[in-house]
Amino acid sequence: MRKPSGIIFDFGSTVLYEESFDALSGNAKLLEFAASPCNLSPGEIQAFADEIYRGLHEVEEELCVQVSIQSFQRLLYETLGITLNIDYPEAERQFWRASTNFAPKEGIVEVLSFLKANNIRAGILSNTGFSGYLLEEELKRRNLAHYFSFVISSADYGVRKPDPRIFNVAVKKMNLEPSAIWFAGDKLEYDVKGALMSG
Repeated sequence: MRKPSGIIFDFGSTVLYEESFDALSGNAKLLEFAASPCNLSPGEIQAFADEIYRGLHEVEEELCVQVSIQSFQRLLYETLGITLNIDYPEAERQFWRASTNFAPKEGIVEVLSFLKANNIRAGILSNTGFSGYLLEEELKRRNLAHYFSFVISSADYGVRKPDPRIFNVAVKKMNLEPSAIWFAGDKLEYDVKGALMSG
C-alpha cells in the first residue's frame, strides 16, 4: 500500500464525536431572540421541525443535495410567524452552541500529529446542514483546526456525499491527484462509496 500524500477526513464520528444533541435547548435559545410574540414552546417548534425534516431528508438522500440549517431555520421560523432579531448566520451559531456537544475521537490527536510530522496534508469533508465556519469554530475550540488545510461542509455547496462533485472540490483544495489521497470516514454509503467514485 502506497503512503498517501493527503488524507481527507469526515468530521462527525471520525475527528470529533457528538456526545449529545439537544434540539430543544437550541430552540429555547433561539426563542430568546424572538422579536415577535411567540406562544409556542421549544417542544412545539421541534415537532413542526421534525415534520418538515422528514420530507426534506428523503429528498436529500435521494438526490444527494443538502439543505442548510440557515435555510431550514428560515423556513421553520417564518412559517410559524416567528421573527428573530438576529440574522440567520447568527441564529445558526446560537442553535449550534446551545444544542451540540462534541469531543475529540480517541486517538485523533496522535493521528493528526503523526500526519503533520510526516508532511501528509489533511482536510475535512462533512455531510451536515451546518456551515463550514461552525465546524472550524468547533475544531478551534478543541485545538484541532491547525491540523487541517480546509474544512468543507455540504451545507455550503448544496450537494452531499457520496456525490463525486463535492469530493472533487476537496481534491482541488488538497492540490493532489485523487490517487494520492486517502479518505477516512465512518459511513460505507457516503464516505467509502463517494471516495471510490472519485478515484
